[in-house]
Amino acid sequence: MDKEKRLQLGLLKIGELAERANVPISTLKYYTDIGLLRVVDYMEGGFRLYNEKESLLRLKRIKELLAQNYSIKEIKENIDKIIVYKILVVDDEPFVHDFVKEALSEFDNIEVKSVYDGFSAGITVSEYLPDLIVLDLLLPGIDGFKVCTEIKNNPKLKGIKILAVTGYDSPEYRQKILSAGADDYLAKPIELKIFREKVKQLLEI
Repeated sequence: MDKEKRLQLGLLKIGELAERANVPISTLKYYTDIGLLRVVDYMEGGFRLYNEKESLLRLKRIKELLAQNYSIKEIKENIDKIIVYKILVVDDEPFVHDFVKEALSEFDNIEVKSVYDGFSAGITVSEYLPDLIVLDLLLPGIDGFKVCTEIKNNPKLKGIKILAVTGYDSPEYRQKILSAGADDYLAKPIELKIFREKVKQLLEI
């Protein structure tokens, strides 16, 4: 298989993967040996080939989990469960959940889960470990500011991106939201194109 065809198929040699991911080759070899990275094929001479998209996503996830103080053992136990981008929608309005699912339906590597109140959000975030939370700031039972602050103050959760949404749009309110730890902000009603762009930016897709 020549290089052009290999790259068209999204297959990288270990050195190419190391360059694109900005990770040492020795680290990639270690991750491969312990099963965190998957070899999908071999070249003549026994050179390993990696799927570019899958490997970069796994390396991104490994980096995030290490930053959240997960051990290598914990990462090995969870890596196969979370190779897709996971989004948690926390809003008490069902149509918002439907909007998000429909808006992101074109992405085959995004999974959307829904909860409708702050109490359920607190439980689900720790178990589900989403990449992004679409968070309504006015929730029954607990306000979204508190949910946002608690997530960002938790060492194992602080890497989760938070896109805050609210029907009360003002410069003062926006500043309060960002000060609580939100990574970005959208006013309701949510515009489809802007929402997709913000999700792509926050997930670095």
